Amino acid sequence: MRLTKYFLCALLVLAMVGTALAEPEFKGSYLMATASATGNYYNFGSALSSVVNNVTGANLTVTSTGGSTENARLLGDGENEFAMIQSDVYSYARTGIELFAGDPIPNLQAITACYPEMVQIVVRKDSGIESVSDMKGKNVCVGAVGSGYEVAARQILGAYGMTYDDINETFADQATAKNGVQDGTFDAMFLCSGYPNANVMELSLSKKINVLSIDPEHLEVLLKQYPFYSAFTTATDEYTLGHPITSVAVKCMLICLDTFSEDSIYALTKAIYENLGAIQEINAKANYMSLESALSGIPSALHPGARKYYEEKGIVIPDHLK
Repeated sequence: MRLTKYFLCALLVLAMVGTALAEPEFKGSYLMATASATGNYYNFGSALSSVVNNVTGANLTVTSTGGSTENARLLGDGENEFAMIQSDVYSYARTGIELFAGDPIPNLQAITACYPEMVQIVVRKDSGIESVSDMKGKNVCVGAVGSGYEVAARQILGAYGMTYDDINETFADQATAKNGVQDGTFDAMFLCSGYPNANVMELSLSKKINVLSIDPEHLEVLLKQYPFYSAFTTATDEYTLGHPITSVAVKCMLICLDTFSEDSIYALTKAIYENLGAIQEINAKANYMSLESALSGIPSALHPGARKYYEEKGIVIPDHLK
């Protein structure tokens, strides 16, 4: 009887040790909001989810959406659990400004920064626009209503001391803007995208466009006023312009609802970074990712599970993310 009692106690201790040593897991079926099925977010999200699902056994499924603004609202309404989102839109959503004025979505948390998305200012060569300041009186597509890059257009114009009163603005999506630049309806268009962008690539084949750089003086103004921006200079000449482009960029981020446990997001973050090479083989945008840049451009609210993983890897967590 006494031996049986000791045996049962030993089993209990072993069970408790086993539970304590159990590796955190990422399991379950979830939806991840991206953007249009032909866009960078959808393709990148598909690559990331494919590797994560293979490693963890989870079922993380990408969904086609209208992009960052819609994604924040989908998470806020609980219709998706994960999303790809621009760092500026994430900031606006959590604080309830700009596109989310008076309607904040505070239940969003960051997992990792992914790759830079450059604000690209495309102009027709025959428009006479050689700087943002030359846009006065010109026909400019500033982006779709409610899009992150429409806000970026306002911010960049503002850095140059301009508003929509100084231009003939049109609100339209990227495809409409591209067609308008192509046929001469628009002198210029703003967009925010990973580099290179397929629509700009198509326009560049005509040799009739240029992509403007933001000069150092106004770049400094933007970086100081909007901390979610970083400077970005193209390293290659994919648009065959004959010159690099320097502009501001936001980060594409992976975010989630704040209802996930620390263990779950720890396991997801680990799956991403310990299998990053596999993601990079599928999608080149992942080449921008590294542990050292994982927190770059994230404005607030890092999920505790992601923070735990980064701390274990020796990554210093900025004060605003603690």
